[in-house]
Amino acid sequence: MKLALCQTDIVWENKEKNYETAEKYIKKAAENKGELAVFPEMSFTGFTVNVSGMGEVFEESETVHIMRDMAKKYGIALGFGMIVTENGKNKNRFVIIDKDGNIAGYYDKIHPFSYSEEGKFFTGGNHITNVRIGDTAISLFVCYDLRFPEIFSCASYTCDLLLVIANWPASRINQWTHLLRARSIENQCYVAGINRTGTGDGIIYNGKSAVFDCYGNLLTEMDNHEGLAFCEIIPENVVYFRNKFRMKQDRREDLYKHFFDDLTPKKP
Repeated sequence: MKLALCQTDIVWENKEKNYETAEKYIKKAAENKGELAVFPEMSFTGFTVNVSGMGEVFEESETVHIMRDMAKKYGIALGFGMIVTENGKNKNRFVIIDKDGNIAGYYDKIHPFSYSEEGKFFTGGNHITNVRIGDTAISLFVCYDLRFPEIFSCASYTCDLLLVIANWPASRINQWTHLLRARSIENQCYVAGINRTGTGDGIIYNGKSAVFDCYGNLLTEMDNHEGLAFCEIIPENVVYFRNKFRMKQDRREDLYKHFFDDLTPKKP
């Protein structure tokens, strides 16, 4: 599968302008035979807690409608982030739409970023999501999730690619790169991270979107400018390496559960 990383400079809370930018990159990705084009977290608003102004009802969403039309128009699957409001709760959602305009799946960010008080405005999800684009099985994650290796370990049993969208600030960008590489090594699969660039709500972002293979090798890395990059994801490489170096069979999940039960501090 040919993955297109769409590293955009998101205009703050301006969906129309960001839809225009997205179409430019979707068209270019399709022209270069990309099969899945992915945008950063909260792709068309920036990382905002303005849930009343930017949130959408998923079933009636303008964003989903527009992206479905673009997927069909250009014949390419799309991944993007948005704010969803449903049943009085707000979710930071990562959506995948296939090339025919169907919703292939979506994932709600499990770990709201408490450091920025995201948890006061958003409810964390409770499910890991896998989707399939062509012959590639993909698990979806959002930004701060990257710091929690347990969910990546669980997801990696059934996927070839761990896909992370983010608004990860320049002040912590080295951690972004190291964590992406770590998740690829410990899970023996591809890891791709799509970050934004530019400035949003006074926070500076410098991109560094990247793809690592199942050995932890850097395949693609972008600089701090808006742009488009491509990387070929080859599921057979994951299968080969896991069969050759059977690390996962040596994991002791039952013991790890015991450690969690007995050694971790109990929440009040």
